[in-house]
Amino acid sequence: MKIKEVLDFLEKKYPLSYQEDFDNCGVQCGDKNREITGVLVCFEMSDETIDEAIARGANLVISHHPLLLRRGICKIEPTDRVGRILCKALEHKMVLYSMHTNLDSAPGGVNDVFADKLNLQDVRVLEPQSAGLQKIAFFVPKSHSQMVQDALFEVGCGKLGDYDHCAYKLQGEGCFRPAADAHPFIGKPGKLETVEEERIELVFPAFLQKKAVEALYRTHPYEEPAFDIYKLENLSRKVGLGRVGTLPEPVDAQEFLHSLKEIFGVKMVRYYGDLQKPVQKIAVCGGSGSSLIGLALAAGADVFVSGDIKYHDFHTADKKMLIADIGHLESEQFIKEIIFNEIKENFVTFAVAFSQTEKMRIGIL
Repeated sequence: MKIKEVLDFLEKKYPLSYQEDFDNCGVQCGDKNREITGVLVCFEMSDETIDEAIARGANLVISHHPLLLRRGICKIEPTDRVGRILCKALEHKMVLYSMHTNLDSAPGGVNDVFADKLNLQDVRVLEPQSAGLQKIAFFVPKSHSQMVQDALFEVGCGKLGDYDHCAYKLQGEGCFRPAADAHPFIGKPGKLETVEEERIELVFPAFLQKKAVEALYRTHPYEEPAFDIYKLENLSRKVGLGRVGTLPEPVDAQEFLHSLKEIFGVKMVRYYGDLQKPVQKIAVCGGSGSSLIGLALAAGADVFVSGDIKYHDFHTADKKMLIADIGHLESEQFIKEIIFNEIKENFVTFAVAFSQTEKMRIGIL
């Protein structure tokens, strides 16, 4: 089995298109067409995790945080952390791969698991992403409408959430006059023709545009099919950063903070807000979630739980909402569990393991 097959499976469930603009998810280096020998899952790539992968005979290392962000690289030498890791990985014919904000935003990813750990109900996305949809509208004689429509369904058009084969049709008349050099399917050069046609509309993910247009030209009977493509501004209901939901019943605020320590195994929780009010509506964001504080407030959350909250960010809620910081790594600690389980449950021909050498270098005394 090739490494590419594993990555294609992961990207189907956690598409790279879900990542934030600043991010660099996906292959960091290496040839994904190599045969896979094993997988090592880690939170952060380091000298130790690469050495561990070599010792285990694993040639695919999957991390949460990317090794490379979208900043230009002028040279790669083993004189710094990134250079050492890249050189060693390439020397041992490894592929380094990262699942960062695409895993944060995707259904079943980091934030959904975060909400599940807190037993939240009626969970929704706190900051929905653009659904990344486009719409194609084309005109076709009724005799060929089903054939063209089916070809577009085949390449992935017409999907809305949990529904597929979605289309809208209108009956009408189309007119055209073929030029002298034309080879019309209907009519004759120089003669104005009027034809009963259907206008068919289907939505599709923007990245499928080339396949959709190719399918249209391949199956449409006209020499020059008439069609329009529109960019849609719809937001996704399932994809995006953060989640907000409700506890089964209100709980004491201080009791809730203590439950965070127990659930996430943290020794301390930084917080700011009124501990006298009971809490029930909870907003969460794995990693660094300060930018979502305003959205949590707007959603009517009683508590916002995340990591990397700065001093001044605590005050932006003005005591209208309790803010709890459990730490960056601590709020994303189940990421390795998600990746490990996806591979373990769907591939049985090679070994997958958690990194045992990975250690947090930043501590609290």
